[in-house]
Amino acid sequence: MKKIFLNYAVVLLSAMTFFTSCGGADPKIPNPGTTSKEVIVSADITGIRQFVKDSVYILQGQVNVSGILNIAAGTIIKGDKLTKGTLVILPDGKINAVGTATSPIVFTSRLDPGLRAAGDWGGVVIVGKARTNQSSPVVEGLSREVNYGGGTDDAHSSGKLQYVRIEFAGIALQPDREINGLTLCAVGSGTTIDHIQVSYCGDDSFEWFGGTVNAKYLIAYIGLDDDFDTDFGFTGKVQFAVGISNPRIADVSTSNGFESDNDASGSSATPQTAPVFSNVTLIGPWRTSTSSNVSALFGSGMHIRRNSSLSVFNSVIAGWNTGLLLDATTTYSNATSGKSAIQNVALVANKVKSVNGANSVTEAQAAEFFNTTTFANRIMVANFNRTAPIEADSSALILSSFFDPTKTGTAANPTSFLPETGSTLLSTGAFTHTKLQDAFFDKTATYRGAFGTVDWTKEAWVNFDPQNTVY
Repeated sequence: MKKIFLNYAVVLLSAMTFFTSCGGADPKIPNPGTTSKEVIVSADITGIRQFVKDSVYILQGQVNVSGILNIAAGTIIKGDKLTKGTLVILPDGKINAVGTATSPIVFTSRLDPGLRAAGDWGGVVIVGKARTNQSSPVVEGLSREVNYGGGTDDAHSSGKLQYVRIEFAGIALQPDREINGLTLCAVGSGTTIDHIQVSYCGDDSFEWFGGTVNAKYLIAYIGLDDDFDTDFGFTGKVQFAVGISNPRIADVSTSNGFESDNDASGSSATPQTAPVFSNVTLIGPWRTSTSSNVSALFGSGMHIRRNSSLSVFNSVIAGWNTGLLLDATTTYSNATSGKSAIQNVALVANKVKSVNGANSVTEAQAAEFFNTTTFANRIMVANFNRTAPIEADSSALILSSFFDPTKTGTAANPTSFLPETGSTLLSTGAFTHTKLQDAFFDKTATYRGAFGTVDWTKEAWVNFDPQNTVY
């Protein structure tokens, strides 16, 4: 999300050695030399360009695509740190990056294993022709300005992004203006996005600015700022998404699971930000012990503010300072009028408040909304025991199985996201709400959270240890 604070490098350096300042190349780390297998990509792509598996492609500087970029399954693309390599698909361009479950496409740092860090390169930006609620918005942070306002084609296609990993992105292309792992600006519903993992990003893992694009199977892993950020009239749908935080690392702008605004001023501009998420698991920093060394910069699992109408169904929000924060009277009005809905959501082991309000919304008002029997939500007892379930009736997850910042490499990897056998999470999802009637939603997923009895992060396209992967 937009930064209103200055340099946060001190926060990063004091927290973990592999998170570094996003403000350019580290003089202690020389830029790698080009090998015979590498293809330098520094010029804009205007025609049809093929990236093939036999080569490794190096993005140097901002590479704009106004033509068609086809990327074969298994292809590796690396972002150059010195020149802040970034890939931008323009409104008239298309990307067809179609990996497979066993041969994903990987966008990653150019640096060697052990030297990689959040903010090593820019990221992937897709700009479409769908509507936003801004007259002349530009993609934040780019060195060459790209405007995405004025689109009217909500069904527009920017291509396909399937079975793709984006690692160590989020460099500041301008001072204190980082871009995200995957940025989607006015992207239309004709675009296909599924099976995407964003890891170790120096800003938000995923951010939508307007548009109508839908997505399934998203992983936001150890990003600096928000997991899933929605703005400027985004009205798409997302199902099956998981976010995992590093307790030691958060952003000065406050890191949340969901952060959602209609726009920066909370205006009534249309289309109103009103995405629908279902089957989401958001794992915050407070999941092991109240005495853990958790960054004070963490916020809420769901921060709905500035006149947003974000809706969340069949999900688990676990281990945040606050589970749900309703911020501002316009946001509260959206919630109570039915524009925004929270249904079949479990708030688990949130440290300070399960539900709270801000900016003229009281805690009591937020709690009354959340606890309305119509929504069938549930607040679960806070219990930070590392080995026991959250509740005696096995209603929740064992939270000790997630990222351990005291370890490195595969030892820090999540071991399982599955609810315990017999958990009520496995049988208390539902798709009766009118917002869930679209054919996009898999209505057989009648459980809360991103996982039922199958952990889809165990598939080969997922990698929780990109720091030590040899590409």
